[in-house]
Amino acid sequence: MAKEIDNNYDAEMAVFKKKLKLMESYRGKHTELITVYIPNGTDRSSVMNQLSEEINQSSNIKSPSTRKNVQGALRKIIGFLKHINFKLPDTGLVVFAGNVTEVEGRSDVRLFTVTPVKPLKVKLYWCDSTFHLDHLKDMLTPNVIYALITIDKNECTIAQLFGKKYEILGHFTSMVPGKIRAGGQSSQRFERLREEALQDFFKRCADKFNQIFLDKLPIISGVIIAGPGMTKNYFIESENIHHELRKKILGVLDTAYTDEGGIRELVQKSEDLLKDTSLIKEKIILDKFLGEVAKNALATYGVKEVEEAIEQGKVDTLIICEDIPWLVIKKLCGHCNTEEIEIIKNPDDFNESKLRCSKCGSEVEMLEEIDYLDYMIEKAKTISAKVSVISTETDQGKQFYEGFGGIGALLRY
Repeated sequence: MAKEIDNNYDAEMAVFKKKLKLMESYRGKHTELITVYIPNGTDRSSVMNQLSEEINQSSNIKSPSTRKNVQGALRKIIGFLKHINFKLPDTGLVVFAGNVTEVEGRSDVRLFTVTPVKPLKVKLYWCDSTFHLDHLKDMLTPNVIYALITIDKNECTIAQLFGKKYEILGHFTSMVPGKIRAGGQSSQRFERLREEALQDFFKRCADKFNQIFLDKLPIISGVIIAGPGMTKNYFIESENIHHELRKKILGVLDTAYTDEGGIRELVQKSEDLLKDTSLIKEKIILDKFLGEVAKNALATYGVKEVEEAIEQGKVDTLIICEDIPWLVIKKLCGHCNTEEIEIIKNPDDFNESKLRCSKCGSEVEMLEEIDYLDYMIEKAKTISAKVSVISTETDQGKQFYEGFGGIGALLRY
């Protein structure tokens, strides 16, 4: 059960990051982008009264277009909260609304929601030319990282692995002379100088390693040391690594390189050691998916096929790429009171004014727009399916996106 919870958290974090990136991309022409933070348990009347009061206050805005956009955004937020009957997720809800068009003089007031990945602790109303994201960005701090180092006599690379990414934090080259002895020096003196230079290099690398990771000790799940030959073992024996970090050493591996290529090789060879990381989980799930596809067995792919499999309750694990750009629109017809879902596959060409009711052809009110990724995750949850969100930052993830359209599933039967 714990693994399933972790899996769902990874999926929700992927959606969360994608939404924050989108919100950060929007810039208002004027002060007309509204952010409302609503922690779970917030009094409904206090929020609704504040939003109504803001509509009244906005009548003082001098610019007619800005006034219209602000009031339109506020009415959208009020309408949305009434529609969901103020039922908030356990972690709270953040609602964004405003005129997001880049065309001067044009109005495109849209509404977005973000469910925080951690409980929201602040209640906030904010109107500016950008959406307020600071409190949400604080939630992106990694909960777990792995400290990585590759080393030989010539160079050392320090990196950290979190989620599906590794980040290079330091690269050093040594001043250790080669084995060819300089003229005029005895072999014993030359070897002594080489040994001293090597120990100085070990200390310099370890000091930097300690400096980077001691402050992160509570979230470090493990340390992995790698490199060619025996140098890495001599480095560990030098005991320059802080004793608290030494306790976290998971393994010592052989790699052919000690630069960034060595870090990549380290990650590839550490599947057993890193089995709980998002990166390795993704590799395992894609390997399993490709194996089932090759056998024409318990796997399917394609939008129609996967959605039908979810409707039939056949999906064990939804596999979906975070880069699918589609939008899902929730719309309500004021004429026949029909609520519908519409998938927009070309968001850049989306125009709310062109939305129509499929039953009576009347104009509709757009209640909410949802990222397709978020929409599919919620559908998977209705049948208790697991979800694996795939990144295109890895070769396998890119191949999945290009070869299978970025959506597939492992089936129960």
